[in-house]
Amino acid sequence: MSNSANLKEARDGLARIGRTASDVARELGVSKQVVLGVLDGRFKGTRGDAHKVAVALGLKDGIIVADDMPIADAIKAARAA
Repeated sequence: MSNSANLKEARDGLARIGRTASDVARELGVSKQVVLGVLDGRFKGTRGDAHKVAVALGLKDGIIVADDMPIADAIKAARAA
């Protein structure tokens, strides 16, 4: 997913805008531990909430789809993006 330089940029970006891991977690509807795991490089961001966080923070290319979106619709949205 991301190297340490990208992780540092994401952490620095949050600091520049005065936001915390808790703020990101609240906005994305995920746990603070997931956000911290992504920012620390412990979570790769390949699936689920970690994917959502990594995409939102610009650490990986991808799209975020609603949790309740059927998989077939999510795949169609990914192809269209």
